[in-house]
Amino acid sequence: MAELRALWEWKNQPPRSPGVGGIRPDAEVLLTPAGQDLLAAVCRAERRSLERALPAWSAGPEVFAGVSSGGRPEARWQLGGAVHGLVVHACRLCTAGRSGRDVGAARYRQRWQRVCARHGRWLLGAGDGHRLEHLGIAGCPEITVAQRRWPGVAGRAVAVGVEPAAVFSVAWAVVCQWWELALGWERERVWPGRLHALAGGDAGAGEGFWWWRVVAREAAVFPEVVAVAGALVDPGVAEMVWRDSGGERVRAFPADSEFARELGRRVGRPWLGEVDAVAGSGALVRWRGAVVRRRSGVGQVGEWGMDPWWLPREEQPVSVAAQLRTLAQRADGSISWRASVPREERAWIGEKVREAADVLSWLDVHGTAAVAAGARELIVGLLQSVAVLDEAVVAVASAAHQAGVPLESLGAWAGVPVEELSRDVVRHRADLEQRFG
Repeated sequence: MAELRALWEWKNQPPRSPGVGGIRPDAEVLLTPAGQDLLAAVCRAERRSLERALPAWSAGPEVFAGVSSGGRPEARWQLGGAVHGLVVHACRLCTAGRSGRDVGAARYRQRWQRVCARHGRWLLGAGDGHRLEHLGIAGCPEITVAQRRWPGVAGRAVAVGVEPAAVFSVAWAVVCQWWELALGWERERVWPGRLHALAGGDAGAGEGFWWWRVVAREAAVFPEVVAVAGALVDPGVAEMVWRDSGGERVRAFPADSEFARELGRRVGRPWLGEVDAVAGSGALVRWRGAVVRRRSGVGQVGEWGMDPWWLPREEQPVSVAAQLRTLAQRADGSISWRASVPREERAWIGEKVREAADVLSWLDVHGTAAVAAGARELIVGLLQSVAVLDEAVVAVASAAHQAGVPLESLGAWAGVPVEELSRDVVRHRADLEQRFG
């Protein structure tokens, strides 16, 4: 293989897998036109055949455009996710059937294309930072059924003028947020049983509950993601949201709303409204609010909060690789604050806490000034300290969210609505980028 690679002039080093070692299996090779001609000659294949077989083939000339190579066959490494899309391990049994050899391979696949129904496998991400290539799903037939149902949901999305990928992304974010909340749902029985099956039963317990909970999450929640996606593109469900909002007479959404009950019915959890799952998902609250604003005619199309399918970065699920890096900090799966939060952020939070303490230390509740002057001094001082502490609260929430703590949990601890906390965190991250670069 080294002799073959030496035929091209490489512009960078191959990306390595920190959790596994060796070249990352989701690494992609991009070639100049001359490099593509050389590969075609080595493979004794026509260029158009390689273009059909290799999804990222056309990206090579685009990346090298404007850079003079003097006609030399050049190549560069790049992660497949940045070139064409998600990269997963191919099913080895399918690969062996096609090639006659037991070798590993990688394929570009969307999140709704991860089931190998023939061999009962869920194909795992190639860049997730662990050695597993697939999960056995023979004990979870509902996962295969969900993949078969997805084309129908995608068709309904197209019928209402929405990109299926956008619908899936919102549903994926909603259900992943529920996945975190479900640790506190006493009546939840589906996901624990499914996770146990995906981990191989008791035989898979050796890796630890938290490890399997990260690695198997995408497969475990897939049936609910498809069910929620189907609900989000159903005009009847949008009508329920409108009625729950009070229609023309706007009111606060009830926890056990018609919308929540319908979602619970679709995902097989009729008690979902009782645990306030809708309010617990920032992505779902955002979607619901956009639906109501559009229906009521508040704002203009294209304004912030008007697109139900826009998903801000802070609402997107934390990747498997990022979660595994966090878990590696502590064997029991808890998060080490010092290891997860950069030193500059920790120092800034400490500075805010000390600043608030300094303000409070100057306040004298036993002063002899006139009542009005004394009250004014106390009130102004307290408000100043509260404002500084509010900044510290947002900073702590921002750092914890970057480390993988869900926004809904942080909002509950801080007593702040998730949507408001989300906006504060976004502003804080922008301020930090300006401050620390």
